[in-house]
Amino acid sequence: MPVSYRAAAAALWGEAGVYAHEAYADFRPRLYRQLPRQVPIVIGIVAYGHCAGLTRCDWRHGPRISLFSSAFGRGDRYVDDLLVHEMLHAWLFVTGRDTGHNSDDWYEGIRSRSLAVLGREVDARRGAARRSVRVPNPAYKPGGDEPKTIVRKEAVDDAVQHGEVARWPHSFRPDGYDWGEPIECPSY
Repeated sequence: MPVSYRAAAAALWGEAGVYAHEAYADFRPRLYRQLPRQVPIVIGIVAYGHCAGLTRCDWRHGPRISLFSSAFGRGDRYVDDLLVHEMLHAWLFVTGRDTGHNSDDWYEGIRSRSLAVLGREVDARRGAARRSVRVPNPAYKPGGDEPKTIVRKEAVDDAVQHGEVARWPHSFRPDGYDWGEPIECPSY
């Protein structure tokens, strides 16, 4: 008799495992219809030591999501945001798009889902945080070979920064946001 990923997660991580799979089942039809009905969601210590979630798309059975066990102690809405982020990576993969944070596909993914996830639109554009400007060329001399002006990049202060886009949706929550109730999660 086959065991579901949810049942396995419940056996391994109790309430946290059940919560992760129920949240996935809730978000999938609203945000990511093309994702499988269930995927393995692993809870533990994730790779690299600094990320709270990770989606592996190179597993032969499809995407696998890993969530950092300590994230559950931050609150259920924190876990929701983490899962929505990782589900976007998985969705991009199963629909044949680029899964990287710096891709046009990632930016489009957050633009098209921010209203549903955050309650507001996010107009993030890849590369919008810097613009080209023409400035005087310090090497220019009349009659010389150097052009009078050169092009430099400058920061656009009011643009959505890439660092925020890479941490979506967490990074778009207001200061003092209520992350909800902690969920008990055993770690191994």
